[in-house]
Amino acid sequence: MKRFLILFILIVFVTVSCAGPSKVRWTKPDFRQYQFEKDREDCIQAVFDDPKQKMTVEECLAKKGYEPGPPSNKEEAKTGETAKTVGKVLLVIAVIGVAVPLMVVAVALGGPRGTFGH
Repeated sequence: MKRFLILFILIVFVTVSCAGPSKVRWTKPDFRQYQFEKDREDCIQAVFDDPKQKMTVEECLAKKGYEPGPPSNKEEAKTGETAKTVGKVLLVIAVIGVAVPLMVVAVALGGPRGTFGH
């Protein structure tokens, strides 16, 4: 019984961890992708160079004039599809989590053993 519980918890953990947070998009007047990548790398380096500063990469990008923007329609659709998939997987896991213990209890109470009650 413990094995099934551990397996159930493991499957739920893996399923939930695969559904990560959506990406934050950044906007800025006269936005250029190559400049954003350079600024982002500079911010990451600044955060790691001076951990006492207590500044995050997001705060550094905001100081450089970037603002978090809304996700694109493509990302929203992908997030919606991911949520539906995770919901279906969790439903299957819940059904398995209920069915297996019920079968174990039925066998323990002296239900039919073997194929066709033999």
